[in-house]
Amino acid sequence: MKFLSPRVSGDLGSARELRQMVQCLELHYRQQKPQNEIARALGISTSKVSRLLKRAFEEGLIRVELDLPQNPRLAATLVGRFGLRDAVVVPTSGRGDVKDALGAAAAAYFEKVASSGLRVGLSCGFTLYHTIHHLKERRFRDLTLYPLSGESTLRLVDLSPNTLVGMMAAKYRPHVAAYALPVQHLASLSQIERERRRLLRDPEVRKIYEGAQSVDVALVGIGFIGEGTPGFCSLAEAYGVSVRTLRRLGVVGEVNYQPFDAGGKVVDRPELRPLSRRVLSVTADRLQALSRAEAKYVIGVAGGRPKVGAIRGALAGRFLNVLVTDEDTALALVG
Repeated sequence: MKFLSPRVSGDLGSARELRQMVQCLELHYRQQKPQNEIARALGISTSKVSRLLKRAFEEGLIRVELDLPQNPRLAATLVGRFGLRDAVVVPTSGRGDVKDALGAAAAAYFEKVASSGLRVGLSCGFTLYHTIHHLKERRFRDLTLYPLSGESTLRLVDLSPNTLVGMMAAKYRPHVAAYALPVQHLASLSQIERERRRLLRDPEVRKIYEGAQSVDVALVGIGFIGEGTPGFCSLAEAYGVSVRTLRRLGVVGEVNYQPFDAGGKVVDRPELRPLSRRVLSVTADRLQALSRAEAKYVIGVAGGRPKVGAIRGALAGRFLNVLVTDEDTALALVG
């Protein structure tokens, strides 16, 4: 359990009491002093030390980070079973939503393999939002950040790649270059192809698009097919393709708006091409190529029992070479 520095906010009483509170925090959490020693050092009662520590926690002056043990044996089983370069398996919290724990683990893994000067690509999703939230500010210099897609939805708006690139850039500002890809919502494949050609005639857009194809580290979410799911399913519904239709076509999941079946094969049907052949997007075969490259990382961050089928399909398709997931999901994958 890690205790970070106090952050002053709100009305915390007198300056003297605030000073005592900060002293209690420093002595208790950084110097590991028991409360009776703190009381003697500050000339106050032990009960007051206890009250000050309790109040500091309630007022949000400290943040608690749980550093729970991972499961290396299960991770090794995933690596062997699915031919991954690496895997991280975090404990299942029991609360049903593991996104924050996955984000923390993915951030730690990224910081382990990353270095200054890398090109980094981001797809979309709430789990990646948690990943970026847990990154340590200004740890790296001269990163170049790219969205892996310029896509956005009109309803149930997901955390898009452009949005996440902006969030990550804020972590490393000013030592970062961050780019965006144009966001379009077009009705037909012919419109999409015309717009793609038009956009790629712009040298700056072409440079960004080509840069996104060859990033050193890609952080990707894995989406499952379910009612009311933001991102791919919401976009599909906007094109008149229901979740029932997606399932009928054999789609079990998607990565960067690329739908795939249980065997990891991209589902290339006419009704899905306006979704999968987005205006400007890193395609599934390019993710596969990055995953095969010795010096590249494609880190898939996904967990939760509803996503087991989608994750298994993504692993079969070799769209990633590192998986960050939770114990329940990992057990279901290898079971």
